[in-house]
Amino acid sequence: MEAEMPLINLSVLRDLLTEFDALTPQPDPAPDVRRRLEDVQYTVCVYTGVRDPQQAVTHARGLLGQAAAGSR
Repeated sequence: MEAEMPLINLSVLRDLLTEFDALTPQPDPAPDVRRRLEDVQYTVCVYTGVRDPQQAVTHARGLLGQAAAGSR
């Protein structure tokens, strides 16, 4: 039996990755920035169905890449 793909709003996922990219380069983020980054990572995990935050971000980038390739 093949695993079902969760329904994902790609626009929201794209926005989350944009925010993730904006938050990650900060070497010593303030507590509120660190908390927001954790929230974004958690949401990406939920959206992708992947528990590990880094793997979820990688998977999300792949999903967006597939969607872009499919729309050409």
